Amino acid sequence: MTTLYGIIFVISLLMIIAYFLVDRKRDIWLLLLFACVAVCDLGYFLLSVAKSLDFALWANRIAYFGSIFLPFSILMMIMNLSRFTYPKCLPGILIGNNMIMFFIASSGGWLPIYYKNVSFDIISGVGTLVKDYGPLHNLYKVFLFAYFSAMIAIIIYTAIKKTVVSIKHSIFLAFVVIGNIAIWLIENSINAGFEFMSISYIITEGLILFLYGILQDYGLADTQGLSSESVVIQTETAQTVSNEQMTNIRYFEQNQIDVIFENWEDICSLSQREKEVLRLIMQNKKRKDIADELFVTESTIKKHTSSIFKKLNINNRSELFENAKDYFKE
Repeated sequence: MTTLYGIIFVISLLMIIAYFLVDRKRDIWLLLLFACVAVCDLGYFLLSVAKSLDFALWANRIAYFGSIFLPFSILMMIMNLSRFTYPKCLPGILIGNNMIMFFIASSGGWLPIYYKNVSFDIISGVGTLVKDYGPLHNLYKVFLFAYFSAMIAIIIYTAIKKTVVSIKHSIFLAFVVIGNIAIWLIENSINAGFEFMSISYIITEGLILFLYGILQDYGLADTQGLSSESVVIQTETAQTVSNEQMTNIRYFEQNQIDVIFENWEDICSLSQREKEVLRLIMQNKKRKDIADELFVTESTIKKHTSSIFKKLNINNRSELFENAKDYFKE
C-alpha cells in the first residue's frame, strides 16, 4: 500500500506538469488546486511510511493542509468562471478561515480538541493513526459544507443575473466537489484503512484539467462556418477604434445591458458565444481581457467581434455604443 501512495504522489506531480501544458491562461487558482492535491498526497505517502507517532502526526498535518485549501481553490475558480464580483479582501478572509481550520485539524498531539486521543500503529507494514475524535472534529464537516453551499449559491445567483460564462461548467465543478465530499464522508464512516481521497483528488484534477482545455477552445465552433473570404472582409470592417475613441465611449452596467438585449431584436440572431462577447464589449473591455475571461485566443474574439458587427449592421465599437443607447430606456 505504501508503494501505491508513492505512485499516487508521483502522478500528482505529473499532473502539475500537465497543468502547464494545458492551461495557457495560467489560472492561479487552478495551479493552487494542483499544488494542494500534491501536498495532500505527499502527506498520505509520508503517513504510510511513518515509524513514529510524531512523524505520523506531521504527515497527517501536511495532508490536512492540502485538503483544507482544495475547496478554496475550486470556489475561486467557480467565482471567476461565473464572473462573480467579489471584494478584493475575500480571498484573504477565506485564507484566514482556512488557516484557523488547519490549526484546529492539526492540533492532534498538542490539544484534545480535534482528537481526544491519538496513537500510532503499523498495520500490514503501513503507518496508521488510531484516533479518538474530539469535540471540534465535526467542525471540518461544517467547513466543507460551507464551501459547498457557497458554490451552489454563486452558481444560482450568477445564473439569475445572467453573468455566468457557462452554467454547465460551473455545475460540473460543483458536482466534482460533491463527489469528493461524498467519498470523504464514506471513507470516514467505514474506516477502510486506505485514503481513497488520494485517488479521488487525481481524478478530480483530470476532470478539471479536461474542462479547462475545453473552455480555452470553446467558441471556435461558432466561427467554423465562416469562409476565409468572409472572415477577411469582416475583419476589415471590425477595426479597433483608437485609444482616444475608447476613452470617449461610456460603458454599460449589467442591468442596462439586459435591457438593451431585450429591446434590440437583431441581437437574437447572435450565437450564445457572440452574446457573451457582446456583453463584455458593452462593458468596454479590451479584446485581450475578453479573450482571457473566456479562455480563448484574441484571434477568436476578433472573429466573433467581426461576426457580431456584421449581424448588427455596424462597423466598430463607436457605432455599437451609439446604436445601443437607442435601445436602452431608463
